[in-house]
Amino acid sequence: METIFTFASLTQALATVQTGLGTLGYAYKETAPRTALDEAHIDLLVASANEMIAAANALKSIAYDPTPFDDPELP
Repeated sequence: METIFTFASLTQALATVQTGLGTLGYAYKETAPRTALDEAHIDLLVASANEMIAAANALKSIAYDPTPFDDPELP
């Protein structure tokens, strides 16, 4: 399967994000309250996560349809 390395890379990146979210959660509970800037960053994280969810779900509807090598659209 040619996609396994991409999935492995994405899974590793998601694990890093989950760790970071846990670190932020601990910081907000134990170190200092959220600021307005923190709230804005959280909103950006949520928006990015929602975009990634949509993009991941869209992968399910992509049909295999390779471009022919003689396609004039290709350089």
